Amino acid sequence: MAGAVGESTWLAHDLLPGALSTEVATIRRDIWLTSRPRVEALESRLNEVMASAPEDRLASLARLRDAVTGARSAMDADAATTAFGDRESLGAARQALRQLEEALRTFEPRPATYEPGP
Repeated sequence: MAGAVGESTWLAHDLLPGALSTEVATIRRDIWLTSRPRVEALESRLNEVMASAPEDRLASLARLRDAVTGARSAMDADAATTAFGDRESLGAARQALRQLEEALRTFEPRPATYEPGP
């Protein structure tokens, strides 16, 4: 599970922000298409992890998997519209990134609680 969460974090914190920071649609498309196989592998890995995950983690893993799938779909749509520079598809990709970030919050380490000594 840690590996799939780590890859999802890479997607949310490195790949997508880098791709979405450029206004040049062809550069965004090229960045996406280069990394798309890695994202497909991540989707497969998340499905595998869900098959053996503890019951109490299934909902958060399903949300993460759905967010990764949503990000892939949004970036595919944006890549398909590069000839037109479609602002709507770019907005949808940015929204998918926000949803992925939200899904990842479930997996962030919880702050340690302070327990005073004797």
